Amino acid sequence: MKSCQLPVSICCFVLLTAVYSEPAACYFDKKKAIIVNYRTGLYVVKDTLKTVNRYQHLAHDLYEKKLFKRAIVQWKKVLHLQPTNAFAMFMLGKSYMGAGEQERGERLCDEAVMIGEQQDKNICHSVEGF
Repeated sequence: MKSCQLPVSICCFVLLTAVYSEPAACYFDKKKAIIVNYRTGLYVVKDTLKTVNRYQHLAHDLYEKKLFKRAIVQWKKVLHLQPTNAFAMFMLGKSYMGAGEQERGERLCDEAVMIGEQQDKNICHSVEGF
């Protein structure tokens, strides 16, 4: 090994590390959770709301295309992140009914309506045309 190879290698390593890494301030800013007051007494991370919104739109599109089994997967993802989301539970039930599991779907729809009543929300207005 030549005498100049080691310092050159170290300099290249340090330079590439500096180019491809984030400043420390940006790293620590990302680590802080952005808290949003979603409903009284319920706090969620803002990114979770974006994820739920994305899953919900995808599930709705799949449901409209009558791809019920694929919609079921997406509605379950929404419910995993928001277990008390009555609309998602109702649409999961409708998707099960569309996929041929009538009894399971009816049970989920009934449960969703009960959850919606407990939360003082009318979920049925959102599903016109389904």
